[in-house]
Amino acid sequence: MSADFRMIRPVAITDVRLLSSTVPEAMEAEYASGTAYALGAKIGVTAGTAQLVYQSLQAGNTGHAPASSPTWWKPLGTVYAPYSGGATYPMGAIVSNIGSDVHELYESQIAGNLGQPLAGNPTKWLRRSATNKWNMFDKAINSQTIAPNSVTVVIRPGLVNTITLLNVEGAQATVSQTISGYSVTKSLVRHEVLSWYDFYYEEPIRSGDVVFDGIPPYAAADITVTVDNAGLDAAIGGCFVGKSRTIGLTQWELTAGVLSYSTTTTDTFGNTTMVKRANAKRMNFDVLIPDGFESEAFRLLTEYTDVEMVFIASSDYSMTIAYGYLGQWEVPISISGRPAPIEVRGLI
Repeated sequence: MSADFRMIRPVAITDVRLLSSTVPEAMEAEYASGTAYALGAKIGVTAGTAQLVYQSLQAGNTGHAPASSPTWWKPLGTVYAPYSGGATYPMGAIVSNIGSDVHELYESQIAGNLGQPLAGNPTKWLRRSATNKWNMFDKAINSQTIAPNSVTVVIRPGLVNTITLLNVEGAQATVSQTISGYSVTKSLVRHEVLSWYDFYYEEPIRSGDVVFDGIPPYAAADITVTVDNAGLDAAIGGCFVGKSRTIGLTQWELTAGVLSYSTTTTDTFGNTTMVKRANAKRMNFDVLIPDGFESEAFRLLTEYTDVEMVFIASSDYSMTIAYGYLGQWEVPISISGRPAPIEVRGLI
């Protein structure tokens, strides 16, 4: 294998660093059939606390119902009403809590839910996730930012050189940068088979993990990230931005697997029921550290122990890309070429 083992030191995406997104978060004015909407105008169609947001595709858009007029309206995604202490919510109602660097969704756990605070009140309100717009920037890979056809965001993260997209669903992903002109598109369509039969009868998969590295580190540059999936939902589970640091060369015999959080119960008759939950990636591999770099490697691994970040054992194998934290590791000083054993524990 002999591929670079890299740690992507994280840069958090905050309100000030996210310049724009095609995924909505706030509610829009309710659609009115008698109103003439301009090209690009946004409206909403509300049911309960949920609202599906649409954008007008043509000027002079009058009397075309959004849900049944795809040539006139483009769906952008679902948003939720902001929480109100004076409103009464039924069980299962979802509300948003949005503020400065706060982007959350909560679900009501009781009927007649009135005046109950969101935070610190789990029997009344359950925090579900970040809002759809911000799911790709939270620390949970399994919660995705989802939108019809495509997701595009523009960020200004400062000095970074690597963007990693995890749990992606789409046909292709593109990262481009102002100032340098860097622009790279990578296919997300995979059709890896072992036989001609599978080639013809197994459907290609539009999902996976992808790394964009070698991005010129300009502090003032804007970076655009796009995932396209024409005719289907595009989704990004995690968009991780940061600075890459190489520790050494990953050696062959790397192993990767998952830790499952699913549970099973078996009754007295032997009938087993499985409750499927998320799983987390785990990797174990050896890294050959260059002579003279041992102390710096030890310092870096110590500094970033218990820090959540992206680890790349080899960018040629998506299975060796993980978001998580360092487990057990040690750095040898060896004249025999003994490598450093590294464990990475993924997060869900």
